[in-house]
Amino acid sequence: MSCWWLLPFVWIVSMPITYALPLFWLEKSFFHNTFKSIKKSQLIVILGGALTQSSTMNPPNLSRNLLERVRFGAFLQRKSNLPILVTGCGSHPQYSEAKKMKEVLEEEFGAKVAYVEEQSNSTKENALFSFEILKKRNISTIALVSNSWHLKRANYLFEKHTFGIEIVPIADFFYANQKFETELSDFLPNMSTFYYQRRFYCEIVALLVYRLRDRYLGGDYRE
Repeated sequence: MSCWWLLPFVWIVSMPITYALPLFWLEKSFFHNTFKSIKKSQLIVILGGALTQSSTMNPPNLSRNLLERVRFGAFLQRKSNLPILVTGCGSHPQYSEAKKMKEVLEEEFGAKVAYVEEQSNSTKENALFSFEILKKRNISTIALVSNSWHLKRANYLFEKHTFGIEIVPIADFFYANQKFETELSDFLPNMSTFYYQRRFYCEIVALLVYRLRDRYLGGDYRE
């Protein structure tokens, strides 16, 4: 059997343009959110991500994506003097994500963490358990810190489950250009394409699933 079609197929699926379009869709709503956007916020909420299973320093450590969130949260606090809430449990048997985030924020970045929520195991639970803290302290506006590609899903779930609290989603780094433009390299094969495809398409599929579940099942699910 001829396999001539494999070459153009591999070429197409490894082109950066195959993730650039969905990435732009995920990020475009938040390009305008900068430090100035959080002036009315009363609290910075940093979402948990994942911990490494081991580290040469002291196991576990923050994953690369979580470190990006934590670093940016510390920067925002230095600029705004707002209190920080860290949220996330995770799967590590000894450390919650929130506990490790607090440790890194205070010991390595000189930030101060006011609230620690370490029961949640999903973005939805981040919103639900954080809301209990926000409600008790009469917080009405928050700056929501995550990675740029995660903001759309996080914002959707926080708006749905924090019942009227104003959300300002904000990230440090955006992968897409604010004006969608292409160049020749976007159509040339690149092995990194597969990493980004996995990340960004998972976000899009998850977001669509959440909306369908909300519509037909009333939102009674975990994620």
